[in-house]
Amino acid sequence: MSATNRSKHSSAKTNQKKRKSGRKPLILRFLSSAGTVILTTILSFVLLFAVTGTICAIAAAIYMTDYMEKTQKVSIQEMMTSFATNIYEKDENGEWIVTYTVSPEIKRIPIKLSELKQYTRDAFVCAEDERFYSHEGIDYKRTVASFANMILNFWDTDQGGSTITQQLVKNLTGDNDVSPQRKIREIKRAMQMEKDYSKDEILEAYMNYVGFGGAANGIEYAANKYFGKKASELTIAESACLAAIPQNPEKINPFAGHNEQAHNDVTGTDYYTDTKINTGREENRKRMEYILMQMYDNGAITFDEYQEALNEHLVFTDTDEYLLAHPERSQVNEDGSMSLKDEDEDKPNSWAVDEALNEFANQLMEENGISHERAMTIINTGGYQIYTTVDREMQNYIEEKFSDLDNLLAGMTNTKATTFYRDLNGDGQYTDEENMTLQSGFTAIDYRGRVLCTVGGIGPKIGSLGTSYASNEPQQPGSAIKPVTSYGFALENNYIQWGTHVLDYPPLQVKDEKHPGQMKLWPTNYADTNDVTVYTNQKIDIYYALQVSKNTIPALICKTYGTQKVFDFATQTLGLQLYPKDNDYAPLAVGALTHGVTVKNLANAYMVYGSGGKYSPAHIIEKITDAEGRALVLPGDSYNQVIGEDTAYIMNKLLQNVVQNGTGTAAQMMRNGRFLPIAGKTGTTSDWYDLTFVGLNPQFVSAIWIGYPKNKRIQNHFAIKSPQVWKNAIGEWIQQHYDDEDFNKDFPEPPEGSVVSGQVCAYTGKLAGMGCPKENGIGYWKTSVNPYCDNRELGLGYNAFEDYSDDE
Repeated sequence: MSATNRSKHSSAKTNQKKRKSGRKPLILRFLSSAGTVILTTILSFVLLFAVTGTICAIAAAIYMTDYMEKTQKVSIQEMMTSFATNIYEKDENGEWIVTYTVSPEIKRIPIKLSELKQYTRDAFVCAEDERFYSHEGIDYKRTVASFANMILNFWDTDQGGSTITQQLVKNLTGDNDVSPQRKIREIKRAMQMEKDYSKDEILEAYMNYVGFGGAANGIEYAANKYFGKKASELTIAESACLAAIPQNPEKINPFAGHNEQAHNDVTGTDYYTDTKINTGREENRKRMEYILMQMYDNGAITFDEYQEALNEHLVFTDTDEYLLAHPERSQVNEDGSMSLKDEDEDKPNSWAVDEALNEFANQLMEENGISHERAMTIINTGGYQIYTTVDREMQNYIEEKFSDLDNLLAGMTNTKATTFYRDLNGDGQYTDEENMTLQSGFTAIDYRGRVLCTVGGIGPKIGSLGTSYASNEPQQPGSAIKPVTSYGFALENNYIQWGTHVLDYPPLQVKDEKHPGQMKLWPTNYADTNDVTVYTNQKIDIYYALQVSKNTIPALICKTYGTQKVFDFATQTLGLQLYPKDNDYAPLAVGALTHGVTVKNLANAYMVYGSGGKYSPAHIIEKITDAEGRALVLPGDSYNQVIGEDTAYIMNKLLQNVVQNGTGTAAQMMRNGRFLPIAGKTGTTSDWYDLTFVGLNPQFVSAIWIGYPKNKRIQNHFAIKSPQVWKNAIGEWIQQHYDDEDFNKDFPEPPEGSVVSGQVCAYTGKLAGMGCPKENGIGYWKTSVNPYCDNRELGLGYNAFEDYSDDE
């Protein structure tokens, strides 16, 4: 073999060996093949899942987009309609305080965010949503946590994963379904809300809406409930305490707890005692400390403020410490212990609250043509804030007087002597249920038309929004109507003056009901003796006719000038609420009205005689704001000059003369030996069913009515004088609140030179001259009507009414 061939052969062997030595073992070659298959399979599945996931994601995105588009957005204004309607009065310091809350289920008082301390706002943000001011409604970290919480239940409530905006959305919508769909709706609504409202608007709504345990919603109500103060007055520690509650209101609120459980060894059963074990304080303290740390960590408070808040002693309204310091909110229990008054207790409204609710309801009825029931529904759910004109001190005083009928009858008679005894069932027994005792109503109004106090019945108030003999139960005013009908009309139009001579003779003839087919003179005057009615057929002065309450003169005015003019003056000028049928002689002349007028309305009509002729509709509501803080226009906002100042001044002097010399002398009052300026008019119906008195002093006008709930002649009526009843009700108050310095104050003076005063000429009834025969007393005349006696130097003036025929 040649060398060349050997070389080739050797090379081939070498290559063969190399190929043999490079082959993998069988097991490795098997595993390699299997791995390739598995990897391919896995990659295939991954690709499949990726494609499927993409398809699902696209489908989900399409679904969510469509679902979110169909999700209705939420308006913060919807929350406003669930605010409680609150009624306010001013306390002795002139501060507004809530005296009544109208809300069947949820109680809240709205407050502006700007009224809260910055640290109070920060407490809630740090507690519930520390990234509130940086996110757009959704905190994605919290959202992931929230979805996980649905499955694993990390927190006791699902609020742990929600922003403040989401929590507000959930509360507003009441959408509590635990599902992904609900969370999607919530996210969409929260994002939309962030576009529609500012952060501060959202935070304000949240703090007004969030629950604080039980019926308490909103921070203002919670601050009052737990600390007895306004939310604007909260300390850092108190703010953190309240911010701790919303996470679990029924568990973490400071009043949370349960009744102590005990075991009955005899029966072998467990039962709950009346002893309450508080568990909320400890739970609240834990979260409060966490929130304070959050506030410090987020720079909301300094380290010193943090330490001070941790060590602050919190005084809750259910503690003896608070109750002793605030007796007005405490009550003594049967065992002698003290507790917070149950402000949610179902008890009758006060007279003032009833008056405010009815006044607002009447306005809504008139403006919208709705029923009283519908109006009350609107009030109860509308979140209105109603501020009243009530003088709480006067209201308490008058309610105390009306607690017992004998207070009003003092010095005259008593309850027993005036009781109308009845045996309705014929069993021969006169029971309290069958007998009738006198009832009464009283209202005081200042000269801007503001109701200062009102009471609608004698004794404890029963029920709410019922009968009030002061404001919604019309009564017959009798002669008390004369100054606001005939006399007021004639004086304003210069038809009469102080000493105008008029004939005391019945000006009309009417059918005689006792003698069919015959006519009789009408009206006649009432005499105190034996129910005899009389007239003198002589000329008398106007001031005297009003002083002794003649019936003939008002009827003469109505006949001479027409009932329509008198009716219009009473209703359109003075606001007297009369019926069309009252446009007649008997109603306008002697007060025999179709249905009567309320005590409040009568006093309101008289206010012009103490205000210098200005009138405003009587109102117990000073202002109303709706749930969004907008002020409503109220009827009481008007205050106008409706009669001349000279007319008002002279009528006031005529009514003072009634008290000084006429039927109202029982209303006279003195202080330090001096008479107080009191003007007034009595009213008595001819059958003695009703007694009325309207009294004016420089501070306010007030009126009182007394009679039975049903028309019956008052027992022992001769002993009762309506001016004395009025004085028994309010006289002491007037005397106590009329300081010595007030003796220089009187009713408003008329413009200078518009009224003159002096003695009355006995011949002409005008301002007497030097030679005129003079009547007793001082008279007042308008200068615009030539008040001076003609030929007054000689006293030979003529009677301006000589042409009046006695036969007319």
